Amino acid sequence: MKDFAMLGPNKTGFIEKEDPKVGSRDALVRPLAVAPCTSDIHTVFEDALGPRENMILGHEACGVIVEVGEDVKDCQPPLTKVSGL
Repeated sequence: MKDFAMLGPNKTGFIEKEDPKVGSRDALVRPLAVAPCTSDIHTVFEDALGPRENMILGHEACGVIVEVGEDVKDCQPPLTKVSGL
């Protein structure tokens, strides 16, 4: 899968990562919209966290639950398929 990342100081782009695996207490969410936040901007362009390479950005997101682990009880994938997913 492709992820948006800080490739190095002042440089962003997409990188390939392994598909995530769902643990017993996890939920796999297919993002519908993701946005870098202020802390991402400071990290990439102002060296807020020091040197980083291939750090995934964009933790402000909304999406659709695709799969949940066996111990997850409070949320589940939709009963009907969402168009285009």
